[in-house]
Amino acid sequence: FFHGGPELVRRSETLRGFGFSQAVNRALDAADRCPFPGPTAALHLRSGDIVRGKYRFMPDFSDKVVASTLVKSIVSELASKGLTTLLIGQDRATLEYLRSQTGALQSDDLGSAEFEDETLRAFFEMRLMARCRTIYAGNSVYASVASTMGDIALVHPKTLFGGSRAAEMILAELSRHQGDYHPLEAAFGYQTAFLDLEGQIGSARAKDILEKAHALDPENDVYPLKVAAAYFRDRHYRSGEAVLKALMTTQFEASSAMPLRAIGVLVRRSWRGGHVMSKDFESFFAAAADGHPYAAACSAHILHVVFGKLKPARRMIAMSLEAEPNNALFKRIKRHIRPLTTPQSGLLAKARLRLWKAGIRI
Repeated sequence: FFHGGPELVRRSETLRGFGFSQAVNRALDAADRCPFPGPTAALHLRSGDIVRGKYRFMPDFSDKVVASTLVKSIVSELASKGLTTLLIGQDRATLEYLRSQTGALQSDDLGSAEFEDETLRAFFEMRLMARCRTIYAGNSVYASVASTMGDIALVHPKTLFGGSRAAEMILAELSRHQGDYHPLEAAFGYQTAFLDLEGQIGSARAKDILEKAHALDPENDVYPLKVAAAYFRDRHYRSGEAVLKALMTTQFEASSAMPLRAIGVLVRRSWRGGHVMSKDFESFFAAAADGHPYAAACSAHILHVVFGKLKPARRMIAMSLEAEPNNALFKRIKRHIRPLTTPQSGLLAKARLRLWKAGIRI
């Protein structure tokens, strides 16, 4: 079947070989005919669930998105390299604002609005991106397909600056123009900046950044939990305990359902494996060991849910009740912490528990 040496096939040719419908091919051809003003780089801005939906409660998703609050700096940096920026994204208001401030191109400028069908519009925009010199994006399937389509590089915009510098650029932009962005776009900017600086800043600055994010997105319990963890990491245990007490008491007064909403965030699993706040667990344990009952209550949930350790979890909540014997929340948590399986549990439940104890999450 083969004659001579192996022949390399470009990824774009493989993709074309899938055999798209006539409508999709027309959209691709239309994108190929669009004139660019010169050398162009694509910048893909996701929004959706990660910025404005349920995944904003899970910081491990943040690297999938380029913060809109960093775009002005990105466009400026690309312009210094002689590149025009083509903005591709979901939220029209945000894109319009950024175009007005930077002079960047939008896909609408090249005719994407003519495609009423979302699928055809997506292929048109991916092909536009594929024609650019480079695609700057987060961890996006949409951008990955465009990269494959054009056999061009897909890189994260933070490579232009480095994480810490990008974080400071975001914070500077928000200090001047926070009100120009949708509140959840601004909150995500603070979240992105914090995650890039976490481990490099003390609890005071962490609190400043996270409280600004929380004011914009008060339903997001990640922010006060991270404030508490930052305090605990700096051994400011009383300050962190006060944050937890206010958060947990407010939620318990609103609903006695277990676990509390904040606890659900604290022990939530990550899409990468492990848990979203796993690097903060030791800080909670340290605060509990220092005698702080709300940190101990959180630690009880961590031990119970994450590690499947019933007896240590019960010892933790016993510490909370020893400090505050009449605390209704702690009593409720104590009743909630019970065996994950019983003698009547099925084989699947028991096998799952054994996997949990072995550190395997399914």
